[in-house]
Amino acid sequence: MTDEAMKLAAFAQMIKALQRDAAEILEAVNAAATHIDEGHRNSAVGALCVLDFHLERVNALKTAVLTLHRVEPL
Repeated sequence: MTDEAMKLAAFAQMIKALQRDAAEILEAVNAAATHIDEGHRNSAVGALCVLDFHLERVNALKTAVLTLHRVEPL
């Protein structure tokens, strides 16, 4: 496998991970919105607690993709 092919494969895996995290983020936000609509403020805040992990991972993956691209653009 060439360096370019390996880089593309790595990008593809990172993008898939970003998609999974984005889905988890959206699910948590939707759950919080549902709880708010039902008048359950504490439950809404609790639903948002899971966001930290996913947001940190999205930021790390985004940084990795940008760094790899800056080092050796395709």
